[in-house]
Amino acid sequence: MNNTEKYQFKDFTIQNYKNIIKAAKVNGFRFKLYSDINTGDVRQILWRHDVEFSPFIALEMAEIEREEGVKTTYFFQLHGEFYNVFEKEITDIVFMIKAMGHDIGLHFDTHYFDVIDERGLEKYLAIDAQYFNSIFRTDLKTFSFHNTNTFVLSCEKYSYAGLINVYSKYFKQHFKYCSDSTGFWRYERLIDVLNDSSIQKLHVLIHDAMWSKEILSPRQRVFKAVDDNAVRVKQWYDTTLVEFSAKNVDYSEVY
Repeated sequence: MNNTEKYQFKDFTIQNYKNIIKAAKVNGFRFKLYSDINTGDVRQILWRHDVEFSPFIALEMAEIEREEGVKTTYFFQLHGEFYNVFEKEITDIVFMIKAMGHDIGLHFDTHYFDVIDERGLEKYLAIDAQYFNSIFRTDLKTFSFHNTNTFVLSCEKYSYAGLINVYSKYFKQHFKYCSDSTGFWRYERLIDVLNDSSIQKLHVLIHDAMWSKEILSPRQRVFKAVDDNAVRVKQWYDTTLVEFSAKNVDYSEVY
């Protein structure tokens, strides 16, 4: 068996993402936000996006979900390596996803602040949350950890700095977990979990650039997202020089 089959590359297309959302609905799952869960017998699904690579792909997913009439939670980074949430075009995406009715959370990076204990976690999480709220006019209710390690996974309180911790013991104990981290199903295939009638509560983690329009390996999906963004930035540079009537000098004249 080659990697294409072993890691089910065909699952991770944007078109199949829409099929998976439909499958969750057909199987009777109700999409819930973290602040809106209940203890009833209804099949519930917490569907979260840790936006780590491409807010543009995240926006495509948000639009698919809106078309399907479901609301999910998008966790954005303040200190990401792959995008700058304060770039105007990216900021606009946060507002667009928010306007669709999806919830916005904070994807918090303990490594940026060298956090090593819960006291530091409370301190820096509160700082980031306050800043995020002031810029994006949000009232953050939840956060997720970025790049989990032993310390992070030991932080199992239901909330820190007034924000619901999606890695808390509560969610670990009460919800089945399925994740596409690093571009393949880390535990079980999501469609199989959705089709399992014995599962009543499900927690799903999705990463934007782990999905693409064409069938690619996980590494190539991420590289394509990076390359697409580089093309966008280069085009922005050329367009900006035109806008300000500046020369764009190369070995031969561009214009």
